[in-house]
Amino acid sequence: MKIEAPLAFPEQVGPQRAGTTGTPPSQNQAQSVGLSPDEAQFSVDGEKVQQLKTDLSGLPDLRQDKVAALKQAIREGSYNVSDQQIAQAMSPELLDKA
Repeated sequence: MKIEAPLAFPEQVGPQRAGTTGTPPSQNQAQSVGLSPDEAQFSVDGEKVQQLKTDLSGLPDLRQDKVAALKQAIREGSYNVSDQQIAQAMSPELLDKA
């Protein structure tokens, strides 16, 4: 048995908000009810940013002399850190997070 029925699809298929008639509001309709586009403004102190960039450009990426000394101490087996030194190094971080 074969059933042939014409299928009618709406011209515009898509999600709709509850309570809408299926036609999107036009720009004129949005303006007539007082809707305006969203806006965002960021305030950045350009002078401060520029000063920070200048300050950072003058600093070396790594303190090569300290890195070299630590590498040598580790290779020689003479790099020792006491429990007290570890605790002192950790305490500022722990206090900041409290």
